[in-house]
Amino acid sequence: MAFKDIIGQKQAVETLRRTLREGKIFHTYLFVGPEGVGKKLTALSLAQALNCSVLPKEGCGECLICKEIKNMTFPDLLYYEPEGMWFKIQQVREIKKEIYWKPLQSKWKIIILDSAHQLRNEAANALLKSLEEPPPYTIFILIAWRPEMLLPTIISRSQVINFNYLNEEELKIIFKDVPSDKKEIIISLSQGSPGKGYFWLEEENWKKREEFLKELSLLKKENIGQIFDLVEFLVEDKKVEYILSLLEILLFWWRDLFFWKIYEKEEYITQKDFIREITRKSQEFSLDKIIKNFKETQYAMKSIRNNANLLLTLETLFFKVGVSV
Repeated sequence: MAFKDIIGQKQAVETLRRTLREGKIFHTYLFVGPEGVGKKLTALSLAQALNCSVLPKEGCGECLICKEIKNMTFPDLLYYEPEGMWFKIQQVREIKKEIYWKPLQSKWKIIILDSAHQLRNEAANALLKSLEEPPPYTIFILIAWRPEMLLPTIISRSQVINFNYLNEEELKIIFKDVPSDKKEIIISLSQGSPGKGYFWLEEENWKKREEFLKELSLLKKENIGQIFDLVEFLVEDKKVEYILSLLEILLFWWRDLFFWKIYEKEEYITQKDFIREITRKSQEFSLDKIIKNFKETQYAMKSIRNNANLLLTLETLFFKVGVSV
């Protein structure tokens, strides 16, 4: 994956290319933008461009060094992500030790911190000291989709590169090999983020989505047991991000009920593989109730992200949205 292979981030890639051509290499880059839009791929492409001897300042993507960087086996490339919800202070201490070892094979030692916004203050302040006075051969690439959580002093010491959602045509290129009966659904579920599309393309996740939608289609207000079963189904994995992904499917569910109720046309439906269930279920809700349920789901997702009690939040949500009006 070299610069030429990045789809949908022309401005970000061209900015990086220009800085390399002009010899303006920064010691700290901050890649900011939505989840799953190519920030990590671009970080690896930047590492290739800095180290490739076949196509310097661009990266060929095919030489041994480029392949090692792509596979993250290059000895002068260090990749870190949070252990759990947050980076541990021990991880930052390890980084501080590593940067003072000179590169083994190249001019640069490159440190990628994925989800850098998940640095608590203690870890962030410890990292800041390394960013303020890095060894001359060190390049940090921080990746963040919630930059508001970063210390302002980290942002001020970084060259910020902005990333955007992809449009439908760009997504069609990325998912061109997906079977036609699934491609349109995947593009809709992507919401401009290829990473989300790839997530739902995984067979296990696709099946989980189908099971969830079947449970929703059978949910009835008089059956309290179904609500508890649905909540239990959601929390069996216990990974918050996974549960939030399924709640995004719930948002699509309300959206599809809404548009079917207004237009009764399949072209407006995102999850076309459940058109029969959407058609039937839309008759159980008024438009006002569907809108209210959409907002209740958004509120529950926000609460979960803010560390609200997971089980209680989900039970409250489905008791509210499971009542037809």
